[in-house]
Amino acid sequence: MPFAQGHAHAIPAPLLDHVVVLLDGATFQEISACDMLREQFARVKPKNVTSSVAGQYSALGVAGENTLLELFDGALPGSHRLTGGLVFSFEHPGSVQRAREVLDTGPGGRYELVHRGSADTGEPRPWYHMLRVDLGEDSPLLMFLNEVTGEYFDSVSARRGPDGELLRSGYLDAAFGAGTHDRRWLRDITAVTLRARPQRAARMADALTAMGYRVTPAPSGPTGDAASDAGPTYRITGPGVDITLVGSATAPEGVLDITTDLHEAPQRNQAFVFGGTSRLVLRQDGTAHWTFTPPA
Repeated sequence: MPFAQGHAHAIPAPLLDHVVVLLDGATFQEISACDMLREQFARVKPKNVTSSVAGQYSALGVAGENTLLELFDGALPGSHRLTGGLVFSFEHPGSVQRAREVLDTGPGGRYELVHRGSADTGEPRPWYHMLRVDLGEDSPLLMFLNEVTGEYFDSVSARRGPDGELLRSGYLDAAFGAGTHDRRWLRDITAVTLRARPQRAARMADALTAMGYRVTPAPSGPTGDAASDAGPTYRITGPGVDITLVGSATAPEGVLDITTDLHEAPQRNQAFVFGGTSRLVLRQDGTAHWTFTPPA
């Protein structure tokens, strides 16, 4: 596992936890109503949360073993400011505090202890440590490095690892129900492509480099942008995931696609279209490819 070098100690690299995508209202409704997603593809759960960061919001979670796709309805009030993002998590307690030191000497970030209302009493309870990477003022993209508090992890009876790790799989099983033995197709997100302003893409790449990921600048690829508009592309490799950041000066920023692996390969390719902006293809090679059109 890659390690980020802090001022005094090496820390395990954060792991991809979930991918955030903003959808237009029609596409969100079609995905929410899709029986195949709930019954065959993944553990799917509507999410209604009161958070000290985002206030009250609703989303749809699509869970694999260790990673989550979180879909937001673009028709929600105030959601127009966010188009997508990446959330990573530390499984080893105490890592986020050392990660703060690393970011403070590099791209910069903002720390906050996020609270969530208790399901029993409604009283705010420490939920997770959030380290938000500085992506520039009014960024429509987010990048978080999170660590769930041990108190909250245990309060939902999430399964820890053998050395007390705050396992992503344990948290998802607690939130979505026991998972992998039900044999839904989705295993985990293995690749993500995002489009961002060139300066923002560079900041994201710098933050992931500081966290121990391997970043390689690559020639700009075909993204639908005019050649004069295309910025640098970064290929980024970390534990269990490949991330591509596509720079563009004018095209809408957001998640362009994700790739996942599947527990079982379908006998033939199957395509599902949601609204006019999203398409999911289950492929015979045992992967799935889900594309999105970022909102303008």
